[in-house]
Amino acid sequence: MSNILKKISAVLVIALFFITPLKADETPSSSIASSNYLQTISQNTTGILTYVNRLPVYLRAMTKMALSWLAPDDSESTAELQNVFTALENASIQDAKTQDENQKKFLDYFFAFPKTQNDFPNANDLTYQTLLKKPYFTNVIPPKGTVYDPAYNYILYSSGLNIRHRSPPTFFLNKRNPSIGMYINYYNTVSAVQTYNGYLLSELYAESKNENNLQKNQAKLTQKASSPDWFTQIASENIGIVLRQILLYNSQTYVLLTQLLETQKKLLAAQAMNNALLVAANQNNEDMLYSKANEE
Repeated sequence: MSNILKKISAVLVIALFFITPLKADETPSSSIASSNYLQTISQNTTGILTYVNRLPVYLRAMTKMALSWLAPDDSESTAELQNVFTALENASIQDAKTQDENQKKFLDYFFAFPKTQNDFPNANDLTYQTLLKKPYFTNVIPPKGTVYDPAYNYILYSSGLNIRHRSPPTFFLNKRNPSIGMYINYYNTVSAVQTYNGYLLSELYAESKNENNLQKNQAKLTQKASSPDWFTQIASENIGIVLRQILLYNSQTYVLLTQLLETQKKLLAAQAMNNALLVAANQNNEDMLYSKANEE
């Protein structure tokens, strides 16, 4: 359209400034120039009219495209995808439900079928389900004068922070005995690893104290993105609304990818610390090998 307007403007300018009636005293060169201008005007006018004649075709094509964007999607391929995604999410929900229902049976076997809390007082401290607000024993009455927090205790046990080590006495530092140095190195390494374990697992404790809202909201988004109502909404709404909703999900995907990257970094650090712990635990073997080599 902008090209058409430019050509129309050019025609009007030429007609205004250069088209005048031929006079008797005009020279042949002036007549030739006027003829050239008239020829140019004729060509431009023909071009403009050609584009103008094509406007209905362009408008019909644009209208058809707009209507196709606004029309609901009732294709069989899309409907098949909807059914597959919905079945996939339903299977995931059912698996999670079955897993939760079976935990009590597994724990009963593991704890030798305790009937009451008196049979196993700290059972809630040892089960992961405590963090999910599904303790093994409900309505637990803590001893008087104590603060009972089974989720906190579970983090202590699972991270190894409950396993304490005898700290090297200060007089050890003034000696150069290889065995003393070996124990100091082992103590420092294992303590560093255990505190990192506590840091990692304390995230689970924080989520439990916050009623697992992060997990619940992520589950809602997953269920929303796989529900048949959501697919029907996508297939029937205007394309502009659908595109905005896709952008919202893309932003959430970026957040999840960032969280996944942080988790991978933590796993890498945990693997490195595990290697360090293996090195520390192997000091006795190393010392034995060195002693034998020194005897040769």
